[in-house]
Amino acid sequence: MARDFDYLLKKHGREGSRQVFENSCAKAFSKEFEDAYPIECNPGDEGIDVFVGDFSDEIDVYQCKCFFYEIGDSQIGQINASFKKAIESKEYKLKKWILCIPKSLTIDEVKWWSNWKRRKEAKFKVEIELMDSIKILNLIKKHNLHLELFDEEEIIKLDQILEHLAEKKQSLKEIFDLPVDIDFSDKLFTLKLQSANINEHLDIFNKQFFNAEILTKEVESRNISKELNELKSLKSVLNEVWLTQYMLYDDVFDGNRLLAMVNKRIEDLNDTDTLKTNLDVSSSEKKGILHQLADECTIGWVRNYKEKLKEFLEQNK
Repeated sequence: MARDFDYLLKKHGREGSRQVFENSCAKAFSKEFEDAYPIECNPGDEGIDVFVGDFSDEIDVYQCKCFFYEIGDSQIGQINASFKKAIESKEYKLKKWILCIPKSLTIDEVKWWSNWKRRKEAKFKVEIELMDSIKILNLIKKHNLHLELFDEEEIIKLDQILEHLAEKKQSLKEIFDLPVDIDFSDKLFTLKLQSANINEHLDIFNKQFFNAEILTKEVESRNISKELNELKSLKSVLNEVWLTQYMLYDDVFDGNRLLAMVNKRIEDLNDTDTLKTNLDVSSSEKKGILHQLADECTIGWVRNYKEKLKEFLEQNK
């Protein structure tokens, strides 16, 4: 399944994803247009994130707004302020103004945008365009920027492993070592571990995560409803196993004991009806599913793990 901008929000948080989104747009526009240039964000940016053209002539201005959830009163205020700054700038003459956002519009938002666009174009005699998540994603994929942006290199590697095994008619019962060219150091589940002061045995946790990813890809590639439901149910049960231990845990700094408690519980339940499944899932893969859940920001290893992750990311920019 292809990843989209929601993945950036899960991985980088609200503030971090804003910068990544703006940088990604700048890279995509620079690939698409020979005369596209990003402007450093500061009070004197004249309402420009990226412009296309030459200041001696009319230019197109791209304004990136990291609105993931909605376009409400606050977001409309920001849009108006940015457009006003661009239209009133004495530094350049505006030909076209393009708003870039990492979401698709709802019906109500489409109605607002259409009316706003029509009024502004009529009043100021400039072109106005919206680039929503679909248009931006298509541009990013056109220039092969999505592999790095959405960490899809490992997805490709997993597909290659599946193809290789399918050719040899092998099953996926064995546990695979992590290929040397796959790096999980920037993955959310790894950052979750480090933010909980879990810094030892990361290679083992990476291997568990990797094998859980292979398991998931194998089940999804067969696309059998019963197997998909089995995997979904297993993830739900493992989430509950974690939750029980998490509710008993009160450490806000060190998650080593919680991780050990949950892993021990999985080992104890592995051959019982609680974790029984018709899928061939090893104890190691079940532990890897925990890290998949952490990567989805569903679980963590200390109390208030989301806040601790945010603090950790801020300290390690």
